[in-house]
Amino acid sequence: MKIGIVGLGLMGGSIAKSLNQNHFIIAYDVDRDAIDYALSQKIIQAGDTNLENFFHGTKVIYLCLYPQSILQFIQSYQNQMDPGTIVIEISGVKTKIINAVTPFLNNNIDMVFTHPIAGREKVGVKYSKDSIFQNANYVIVPTDKNKAESLSLVENLAREMKFKNITQLTKEQHDDIISYTSQLTHVLSLALVNSEDTNLDTKRFIGDSYRDLTRISMINEPLWSELFLENKEYLIEKIERLEKSLSEYKSAINNNDIEKLKELMLEAKRKRMKIEGDDPL
Repeated sequence: MKIGIVGLGLMGGSIAKSLNQNHFIIAYDVDRDAIDYALSQKIIQAGDTNLENFFHGTKVIYLCLYPQSILQFIQSYQNQMDPGTIVIEISGVKTKIINAVTPFLNNNIDMVFTHPIAGREKVGVKYSKDSIFQNANYVIVPTDKNKAESLSLVENLAREMKFKNITQLTKEQHDDIISYTSQLTHVLSLALVNSEDTNLDTKRFIGDSYRDLTRISMINEPLWSELFLENKEYLIEKIERLEKSLSEYKSAINNNDIEKLKELMLEAKRKRMKIEGDDPL
């Protein structure tokens, strides 16, 4: 099957690497160096910085764009796509994108909104790895316009990429849970790094706890700024809940309340163990 990748960055390159053994991969990106690198490394079989030969015969297109670019791309190019083309969008927000894009979709294409919950702190096709998808989670957000066979194909491709858990959610469910598990964790990591106030050489005193908590602060700021703002209603709610939780720890520490501290810690440990599938204490 001929599969197109629009946006040959970290995610686009990783998708290409995951599927290029069984499919013909063609890519489009405005960056000539990204295309040339992917061709030289045999990540893709064809690619260019223009769309002249991109759409013809391409059955599936992965749209690996920043959220605010998606509507413009669909409006500009959907009429050039072959009838029956399945367009798979992969951004980390859904409600605003689906509400904006769906009214403009023609009947020739089937656009499926998805979120591969995986990534790295690096940016660009040179850092792409098919292994980031292995045993990772994948979300599909169906709309009333989606055909059952399109959703089935998208799920099969996700399994081919080695995703473990594939879940269907509403757009609201997706944005609610992702605001907590992904966006809030990035806010926390960034805020922790920005709170540094020591004159000492921090790198000489960090261990795994700091390293693990702050890895994701090495962030793609143009992308994540869009993600935060596109999902700000849910994200603000989660930040406020975190502030409340932090205030409980602050109060217990300030009051030398060791029993309250142990209670808060035990509650967190139970919840975390439940996520891992361990028996709660």
